[in-house]
Amino acid sequence: MRIPILFAVFGAVGHADTHAAPTEVGLIVEPIVAVDTANDRAHEDTFVTWTRLHATAGQRLSTSRWFLAVDGEHQLRAGEDVEGLWNVRAGESGWAGKVGAMHLRTGILVERWGKLDLLPVVDVLNPRDLVAGPMTNVESSRIPIAMTRLQASKGPFRGELTLIPFAGVDRADLIGSDWSLIRPGMLEGYITEMQGWQGGVGLLASDPLSRLSAGIENTQPSTLRAMNDAMRDGGLPEAFIANGEAALRVEAEGRGFDGALMAGALRNRTPAIEMAPQLRTVLKRGSWPDLDELGALSASMDEPLTTTWHRTAMLGGEFNTVTGPLGWRLEGAYLSNSVVQERWFSSTTSPLVRTGLGLDWAHQTILFISLEGRWQRLLRPPETPLLTAANTVDLATMVRLSLFQDRVELI
Repeated sequence: MRIPILFAVFGAVGHADTHAAPTEVGLIVEPIVAVDTANDRAHEDTFVTWTRLHATAGQRLSTSRWFLAVDGEHQLRAGEDVEGLWNVRAGESGWAGKVGAMHLRTGILVERWGKLDLLPVVDVLNPRDLVAGPMTNVESSRIPIAMTRLQASKGPFRGELTLIPFAGVDRADLIGSDWSLIRPGMLEGYITEMQGWQGGVGLLASDPLSRLSAGIENTQPSTLRAMNDAMRDGGLPEAFIANGEAALRVEAEGRGFDGALMAGALRNRTPAIEMAPQLRTVLKRGSWPDLDELGALSASMDEPLTTTWHRTAMLGGEFNTVTGPLGWRLEGAYLSNSVVQERWFSSTTSPLVRTGLGLDWAHQTILFISLEGRWQRLLRPPETPLLTAANTVDLATMVRLSLFQDRVELI
């Protein structure tokens, strides 16, 4: 359940520019509530809330504008225990204005590509906020990052150069929540299973595993969250401009249509995590190694887990037109090096192609119906993919009804 509440205050402050508009200040409060009625898994959270705050300020000057935002989020999880956590970060903030014949936009920004709202294809510049899974709306899911966009126009054509100086990362929980990769109780269950393995050093490992399982159960939630943050950002490239990204977009507008082509030298927002092959073999086998095998395993293993943030080239296009009462939106993209997670803490990369189609129909401002579909194919799929498939098809729809002269919307 999502109920956005909007508060806006508009006022004037002193300024030197006589052509400046009053400073605008606003606040959006968005509560989200999730209730798990099945309660079919140990340690799960049966009640979760996210209270999101989006505070903004901005002002239009004669040839430019500045804007500032702060995003806050309070999360409450209730199940076998109760957790409460705050997260505050910079929202979309910066400056935009004319620089000669060009238009410059710089700061902590969100830069959207594409026409699709529910199932985007070419919207790849900003990392995503995935902590609430599918309950996060598309607009709130984009994480602002440092970037600069330079734009030039001539006739029906417009060109945009986007520079991203520092690597960004998707915001996702790897452990500790119902929307994380390792959900509550999953790790404890696997350790219990390992205690029943046969052979080798099983007797020696039994007591340490029991202590480890008890330690995980007694670990404070705040400690697990700190571990999650460290795991998520592990191996992230240093904040050097040499580790940055660049993208180019060229758009053309015609009578009744517009389209664009884009290309980028980017970096995956999710890491490729790879467990040492020796450890992965033990997990797949499901039995303990002998003592001499354990010694050889330890001597030949440099790091148990390695994290790599791969670069990728991206080519894409978008098109938008109207025929009769229907609006048509089409997108397509190719990524040369998309990360694909596999089982047993392994991952690989594969070229990826995807395309999407959207149809819109509206009756005045009262009723709006949107239907979107997306197809994605891994050109070099792994043998044991995790949470995906070589070919996937997604469908989504949205119905928006406006009542009482657009004062109330049902979506």
